[in-house]
Amino acid sequence: MGDPTVDGMYEDGTSLLTIGALARLTGIPVKTIRNWSDADLLPPAARTPAGYRLYGPDAPPRLEIVRSLRELGIGTAAIRSVLHRELPHSLNGMGGTPIVRRDGGPVGRRAGRADPPP
Repeated sequence: MGDPTVDGMYEDGTSLLTIGALARLTGIPVKTIRNWSDADLLPPAARTPAGYRLYGPDAPPRLEIVRSLRELGIGTAAIRSVLHRELPHSLNGMGGTPIVRRDGGPVGRRAGRADPPP
């Protein structure tokens, strides 16, 4: 496999990235990606016959979510719970599971503002 192009695809047209290519693309160290992968925050899309991890096109945005949540001090167990609820579709406004507050109320329409409790 060659180096990834700007859009993260290899010259042969596949969209799978090695862990090293993913690290270069995102600026996140290989060791960190490996740790998060082992913690089930970023499962590999496939593995090579030699066992090397390969990541799909959803990996870079997922890594950014994980990085942001870790920078906010959120633990890996809580991040895993959020990621396994398939929230990325809700976060980009494409449908899916609605985002709600802990008390079950809907999240406000503007960032940083939640609707008042009923």
